[in-house]
Amino acid sequence: MIRGMTIYARYPREWLDRVSAVVFGCLLRGELRINVYPNLGLADGAAPWDVSVNDIPFELRLPNTRLWLQLDENFKIMRAWLRESGE
Repeated sequence: MIRGMTIYARYPREWLDRVSAVVFGCLLRGELRINVYPNLGLADGAAPWDVSVNDIPFELRLPNTRLWLQLDENFKIMRAWLRESGE
């Protein structure tokens, strides 16, 4: 905080345009758990993220479906699409 102002670091736009994710499953009504950035980091972990089922198209909601996500600056899902097996 500098003189009453809060400075928020922004991620570069290209980091948010294509984020890898994998569908884990539906744990709560109306929500879908996805794992963001699988196979990266220590212990091959991913960041679990609960999102509204409305954010992911119906045909992409099955467990283990590999996705690409496009996020806005507030990390809201703008678009989700299928990641091909070679990607």
